[in-house]
Amino acid sequence: MAGALVDACRLVAEDDGLRLVVLTANGNVFCADDGTETAGNPAAAVASLAAPVLVALNGDATGPGLELALAGDLRICVPSARFGFPGLARGVLPQDGGTQRLPRLVGPAWAQDLLLTGRMVDANEALAIGLVNRVAEPGQLEALLAEFSKQITAGSPIGARYAKEAAGKGMDLSLEQGLGLEADLNVILQSTSDRAEGLNSFLEKRGPKFTGS
Repeated sequence: MAGALVDACRLVAEDDGLRLVVLTANGNVFCADDGTETAGNPAAAVASLAAPVLVALNGDATGPGLELALAGDLRICVPSARFGFPGLARGVLPQDGGTQRLPRLVGPAWAQDLLLTGRMVDANEALAIGLVNRVAEPGQLEALLAEFSKQITAGSPIGARYAKEAAGKGMDLSLEQGLGLEADLNVILQSTSDRAEGLNSFLEKRGPKFTGS
């Protein structure tokens, strides 16, 4: 499955017209730690995508499953979902970016809490510490997914990709360097058809029709 997901990400990366990638699973578990090592680095493949990635967590995400969730840009979950890195009890460290993406998302204190204790975090605590963005009402994950997806895809696809790039790469830059990256991407955005369409639709008082070019 990990290899198939990596292959799927390669195909997705070739489609410049994608506005949003949704990663979810079937059943009552998103992806649980079964004690085996994950080959192929699927989380790294998900994180490398230029388009925004929304992870819809239909159940528990532990170990490599949580690493997959962390590789996305946004996360929503069902109320029963739980999250954790239990591998340390077996002498196993996260190996697909978990130790790096978790502190960048929730801060070093919460990251060390989850990594060192191996405890499970429920949906409400995950929301409180910033691990997930939204918790769906019972039985309403698909409805929340549709609503959130509509909000994300309402804007310019190119603008969304640049925003993702600026925020993601900026985490590893100084403030001055990050501001420079933001300015550079804004200059590039000014030359796109989407930018012109955004201005024209505002002046003409109509909804924009972005093409991603």
